[in-house]
Amino acid sequence: MLLSRLISLTAESSYPILGALGRPAQAWFLRQVTQANPGLASALHDESGLKPYTVSTLLDDNGRPLAAGSWLQPGQECWLRVTTLNDALSETLEGKILKRLPERLTLYKMNFRINGVARRQAEHPWADQTSFDQIAQDSALATAQASVRIEFASPTAFRSNGLDLCLPYPGQVFRSLWAKWNAFCPGPMQVQDAWPAFAEDCILVNEVTALNSTHWTFAEGARGDATGFHGTVGFYLPASKSLPEKWRGYADGAAAVMQSLARFGFYAGVGHHATIGMGQARVLPPAKPQ
Repeated sequence: MLLSRLISLTAESSYPILGALGRPAQAWFLRQVTQANPGLASALHDESGLKPYTVSTLLDDNGRPLAAGSWLQPGQECWLRVTTLNDALSETLEGKILKRLPERLTLYKMNFRINGVARRQAEHPWADQTSFDQIAQDSALATAQASVRIEFASPTAFRSNGLDLCLPYPGQVFRSLWAKWNAFCPGPMQVQDAWPAFAEDCILVNEVTALNSTHWTFAEGARGDATGFHGTVGFYLPASKSLPEKWRGYADGAAAVMQSLARFGFYAGVGHHATIGMGQARVLPPAKPQ
């Protein structure tokens, strides 16, 4: 089960937001996992590579990060988003952590009252749950759609040679999603190893809306900053006859894979630092014809 849960918080005093709070939020979440399931927490700590969760910085009602330099006012509501990508962590989050949340939460010396949890999109647009099977079924119904629009709500970047790549290169976006999908999906649903190269050569951009870059300073931790893009980007897959010849035989079913990976991004995040709030993304409805 893939979960996206939003914890409703109310600020108890006036606080300056001194930076992105993904690191202290991640530390709080991992403490909750340790209390609920010590063995699972140890595995999360010991395993290298991709992690089966994301934790956001503080968010507004629309799921967008609260800007550094602004102030929280007493009584102001905000949100903390947690997603999980495997059954063990999803069961721990839903069955234990969220059932015994404390009355209060402290992030980087800021105190909040915990109000409750949003589990469905009717309660918050960034809350929901699904499964790998359900994503694949939904995407199969959308195979006629050779395009997908993705909103990148928090700064998104990809690491290359020690640098942040801060543009929505299709190859980087869909390589990131492919790696996370294959890391956590059931074995029979793995996407072929050729996918990153196919995405690099074949998926194109057909929309860029309100795309900007943002430099994030993290409020805690030794590595203190990162730069990423945010905005809405449309990706599309041309007809097979328009693809490079070596990929034409691979095109059958590629639109469904593209749709599946894009929908998976709602839970997995895109790019690096997704465990501390970067790369929060979701699929948007098709744009209205101009």
